[in-house]
Amino acid sequence: MNEAIFRVFAGDRYIDIQTISESLPLERLFELEEGDRLEDSVFLRAPRSAVPSEIRSFLTAMKDIRVVTQGTPDARVEVLLGEEPALQVEGDRIRLTLSGELIDRPRDRRRTLAGNLGLFYSLSLFLLEKKHGIVSYHSSALVDEKNRVVYINGGEASSGKSVIMLEYMAHYGADSDYRVLSTEMGHLSILEGELTAYSGAAFDNVSLFPGEPEKAELMGRLFPHDEMPDPDGEVEVRGTDGSVKTAVSVREFYARRDSYCSRDGYRLVYLMPTIHPRYKTVDPALQRLPQGSYDGLLSSLIGVARQKLGQKQPSWIYDERAALFLPAWYLGAEQSMEGRTIEQSLSEQHLLAVVRIRGNPKDFNAEPGSYWSKIARLLELD
Repeated sequence: MNEAIFRVFAGDRYIDIQTISESLPLERLFELEEGDRLEDSVFLRAPRSAVPSEIRSFLTAMKDIRVVTQGTPDARVEVLLGEEPALQVEGDRIRLTLSGELIDRPRDRRRTLAGNLGLFYSLSLFLLEKKHGIVSYHSSALVDEKNRVVYINGGEASSGKSVIMLEYMAHYGADSDYRVLSTEMGHLSILEGELTAYSGAAFDNVSLFPGEPEKAELMGRLFPHDEMPDPDGEVEVRGTDGSVKTAVSVREFYARRDSYCSRDGYRLVYLMPTIHPRYKTVDPALQRLPQGSYDGLLSSLIGVARQKLGQKQPSWIYDERAALFLPAWYLGAEQSMEGRTIEQSLSEQHLLAVVRIRGNPKDFNAEPGSYWSKIARLLELD
């Protein structure tokens, strides 16, 4: 196969990426043998929790990616085989030249064509902005269907977003009105004054560290059907911090709808966690915004929205030594729209509260669910 259209979703909104490979079969780019179904690639199918290397699955970043037979492409990716790697952008056409070495032995498989940090990922976030006005925070997103609240659980990279999401899940359980809207990207739009939050990824890459029996117990309780790697044993892949990452499914906790809208009474809560082993856990606190000022919050949220679009680090693919970067000018074309959307989200019409969270992950693992009780009381929710 030398051509395919990949459809990427946020809620029921989607963008189409036409991909053409002129000098090699597409299957090779997806770690498949020629003639295999693209849908069976480790990048496109549901990841298996017991295999840490499958954290590169695109489904740990976005809601869904499908191979479709028809569509109007929002972007075109042309892949060529060549000795001099290069990436060129002309309008909505991206021309990518890869060497055989990069294709078969990339430095980071997450940053390949369809990896969860790769070309399709950054391109999808940009195209969702351009086509649908959807801003995507690097955050998990939660939805309280009873009280009609959407939580954007944001913060800097490694700030503890998964810790807070697991805390929420442990507090309410699977059979409740308190659902996970997205594990990795919080998708939000405000069009003609109407705020909409969209469902996203239903798999999360969770870090497991040696010597954390409480975390292992919590994971077993929340994900009884997932086989977990043992961080204290021999594993296929281990991070530089000693952790083992594994992809888990939150399907039993997942949102019941594609989107939730202010038209139906939904309002927004921004959770701003900083979770670190050096910190002492303190009670959650409301951040009051001074009259006529955002107290640094607007710029922080814009940073969270730009994290995966080249603001915090260049959006390189395959190998940073090959200098294959999606240009910042291209990914930043919708920054004005992002700023307007985020500023509108802080209006009284849409914003219920901003909650600052600071704590030690061991405290959350030791008493899962108890901290969320404090957040619910702070917000005066049932």
